[in-house]
Amino acid sequence: MLPTGIIILCHGSRGQQGIAEVPQALRGVTEGVKPLLTPGIEVIGAALQFNHPTLEEAVESLAVKGVERIVIMPYFLFAGRHITEDIPQLIEELKDSYGDKEFIVTKPLGLGEHFIFSVAERIEEAAPELMNAHPSPTSPEDIEQQSMEIAERFLPPALNISGEERLVVKRIVHASGDYRVVPLIKFSASAISSGISAIAGGSPIFTDVQMVAAGINRQLAEACRCSISCAMDKTGEVEPDTTRAAAAMRHLGKRLNGAIVAIGNAPTALLALLELIDNEGIKPALVVGMPVGFIQAKESKDELMKRDVPYITIAGTRGGSALAVATVNALLKIAGGRDG
Repeated sequence: MLPTGIIILCHGSRGQQGIAEVPQALRGVTEGVKPLLTPGIEVIGAALQFNHPTLEEAVESLAVKGVERIVIMPYFLFAGRHITEDIPQLIEELKDSYGDKEFIVTKPLGLGEHFIFSVAERIEEAAPELMNAHPSPTSPEDIEQQSMEIAERFLPPALNISGEERLVVKRIVHASGDYRVVPLIKFSASAISSGISAIAGGSPIFTDVQMVAAGINRQLAEACRCSISCAMDKTGEVEPDTTRAAAAMRHLGKRLNGAIVAIGNAPTALLALLELIDNEGIKPALVVGMPVGFIQAKESKDELMKRDVPYITIAGTRGGSALAVATVNALLKIAGGRDG
């Protein structure tokens, strides 16, 4: 990888208060981004106008440190004149001075769903009484129904998913208690149909850990003739330099063909499953790939989404047993509803 530096470029503020607040805000953003990047990547905040360092000063600072590639991230909401005219013009001028450097400009922040949630949070902080209050139900059925109604309100109107995918997403939102997970939930094209067909055919459900196995609704699973097994209950000794979860997944081998595999904890279990898919032609009916954490969780899910296998996953570091359980239980409910 080329030695790379990143510039977070904001507009800047001419006011006296902005002299202090703009650098402080940029420092918060740059320091927050660094842990998510490859170690050693230099990240600098800069202002297009009024404040220092300017874009030119930030580029000079990175050039002195020997970077060969400079990524500029406009900290703007809209692709207005600054994005379409001013910044490209500045970069062309910088190329004349730093012809040996590669310049890359990212998209601006945009208007993703998370901004809507942030707007609501700010309103709630300022005037909590304006937020939609919910009555407190007492029966389990009423609690579940109201929970799904609330989760439904959190789904963006433009969310382009099927009705059955929507049911799964609502269950995940309910289980996580966090509506910000919505844009991270990813379905392969055949995930729902393959998962429902497998359940209807009584395919086994394998999990990476007992917590996932324990959470799956056994009454629904038994009604669909689906057994539930934890992979780590079916393995013996573990070889050096591997985890018990990975060894357990490899031990299952061909038994994973046509099965639903729910991984809610161990990235190494998902990576081992992908090895079986690549090297031994194992074909699960559906992979619910939701390992959680900062080591290999994101990477394992990125690899899953590259495979030609039905999957439901949560991009990034989020996930966990509760979300894998919610996904499987949602599929069991859908399958049970189809079968009456």
